[in-house]
Amino acid sequence: MIKGTVISRKGERAKVRINFKETDERGLRAYVDCWNPISAHPGDNVTIEYRKIDERKAKIFMLAFPVLCVAAGFVFGYSIANYFQMDFWYYPFIVGSVLVWGFVAVNYLRIFKRDAVSSQEQLTVASIDPVEFVVDGDGDAADGDSKNTKSFLYSGR
Repeated sequence: MIKGTVISRKGERAKVRINFKETDERGLRAYVDCWNPISAHPGDNVTIEYRKIDERKAKIFMLAFPVLCVAAGFVFGYSIANYFQMDFWYYPFIVGSVLVWGFVAVNYLRIFKRDAVSSQEQLTVASIDPVEFVVDGDGDAADGDSKNTKSFLYSGR
């Protein structure tokens, strides 16, 4: 189990500082770049694990997703063109809608291919760990009196 704190995030990637006191695995760098599918924010304590996506499912998704996006672009363009009763711009609007949805599909697949499809396992942010604080009613938490102690969970956001 690898524990760390998110330092920065860019899209679906996160830079995580490893907490070596709570990490079982050795030989890691102090900062690692991870795939961040759960959108952990900077400052969140996270658990990281190695994951590998099934290549067969990923290839099926990569073939089906553009087809679905082009079909969605056609349906979107057709419905908007009919709603606004476009006469002259009817077919150019449908073609433009298909091109925009196709562009979205290609960009998403480019990111998906970089992040998810690889021949080896990659580090992935698996969960956000809550931080527990112990608060003493008198303001002095070091005296060891647990009778007045309250605890609550804080997610880091």
